[in-house]
Amino acid sequence: MIFDTIKNASCYYNLGDKIKKGFEFIINNDLKNMPCGRHEIAEGIYANVQELETKLPHLAKFEAHREYIDIQYVISGSERMDFALIDNFLQDIPYDSEKDVEFLKLKEDSNCPNVINVKEGDFAIFFPQDVHAPMLCCEDKCEKIKKVIVKIKAD
Repeated sequence: MIFDTIKNASCYYNLGDKIKKGFEFIINNDLKNMPCGRHEIAEGIYANVQELETKLPHLAKFEAHREYIDIQYVISGSERMDFALIDNFLQDIPYDSEKDVEFLKLKEDSNCPNVINVKEGDFAIFFPQDVHAPMLCCEDKCEKIKKVIVKIKAD
C-alpha cells in the first residue's frame, strides 16, 4: 500500500508503465467535471469515477482484488480508508472473478487495521495483498465525495 499526494505521483512511475499511465489519466483530465462511470485508458487500465456518500466505520467491508491494482484518488471531499495485509483476514464472501473482488473479515487474533484519512488531492495504491475498506467517514462525519479508482491489470 502506498499513500501520498498527487503532486508526488512521478515518484511512482518506476513501478511500471501502466501505473504511470494511470497517474497521467488523473493528472491530465478534468476529473471534477468528468461524468461518473467507467472510462477506458489503455489495454489493461480503466478508471471508475464515482460520487458516493461515506459511511460509518462500523459498516466497513474489507475487500481485496486478485487481478487488479487500485489507485484510489479523491477528487473532492475526504474519506477514511482502513487497510491491512491479507494474512490478517479470513474469507467472508467468496471471490467473484467477474468483478475481481472478495470480501474478508479480520481474524479474531489480528490487530485492528491501519487507518488513513485521504483528502482531496491524495491517493492510495492498493496491491493484491492489501486488503482495504474505502468510503468510510473521517471523524464520524459522513459526506458526499467524488473519487476515481484507476484499475490496473497486475502482471
